[in-house]
Amino acid sequence: MFKKIPLFFILASLLFSCHSGEDFEKAVDPLEGGRNFIENLLQGDIKKAHFYMINDPQNETYFKKMSDNYFSLDKEGRQQLRQASIQINEVSAIDSSTTIIYYQTSNDTSARKLKVIQTPAGWKVDLKFSYGPNL
Repeated sequence: MFKKIPLFFILASLLFSCHSGEDFEKAVDPLEGGRNFIENLLQGDIKKAHFYMINDPQNETYFKKMSDNYFSLDKEGRQQLRQASIQINEVSAIDSSTTIIYYQTSNDTSARKLKVIQTPAGWKVDLKFSYGPNL
């Protein structure tokens, strides 16, 4: 009997360690989806920011550039991004499943925009709109 107890704990810990831990909360509205994406990117939580993005090859390319830019900064530069606040300037609903968020950050006053689309997995950012040829 006592020999089976350690085996149970070993199997249970293997089962829990295999769980990726990437069960992020899905965004229930476009503002939450966009804010979660921006905030996690600024904080350097790349995995969580990636969760709030629509996965397709073009978006992956833009996202890789964004994360590379973040990690190319020195320690002070990344710290400034982590301390930056987000200012939402306008939220414009295109239709019931598409919203454009116009924003800027406290450390960079450039106007930026994000397209957020409703998916079965929650509201997700489409980077093609923000960084694609329509700019």
